[in-house]
Amino acid sequence: MRHYVPKKNNPNVLPHNLYMQMLYLIRDYNSRTMKEQAAACGERLWQWQAVCQSEEVLKAEYEKRPESFEAFEPLRAFFDYAYFSYMYTRTKGEMGAGKRSWNLYRCRFACMVAESLGLYASGFDSRPCP
Repeated sequence: MRHYVPKKNNPNVLPHNLYMQMLYLIRDYNSRTMKEQAAACGERLWQWQAVCQSEEVLKAEYEKRPESFEAFEPLRAFFDYAYFSYMYTRTKGEMGAGKRSWNLYRCRFACMVAESLGLYASGFDSRPCP
C-alpha cells in the first residue's frame, strides 16, 4: 500500500524517511505481544511509550466529537480506512470521511509520535527551499 502524505494545507508534513520510520514504529507497537514487550530493550519501550501517549491524546480529542458512535480507537483508525470513515457517518445513507481526511489523520498521528520522541519540531519546515 502506498502511503500518501498530503503536502497542501497539511500542518503535519514530515519528511518521507521520518514518516516511514514512524509508520514502522506504530506498526510494531500495534503488533507487539506480551513476550515481545518483556524482551524489548529500553529504547524500544521508550518509543512504544511515545506511541501510547500519542494514542491517548488522540483518543481524548476524538471522544469529544459528537459524530462518533462508540469509543474511538486511534490505532485501528490509523490502519483501517473503513473504520475511520465509519466513525464519521451520522446516518445510514451518508458517506463517511474521505481518504484525504484519513491521510491527514495518519500524518498527524505520525507527527505527534515524532514530536514526543524529539525527532521533529512542529515549527520546523521540512520542505526544501525553492
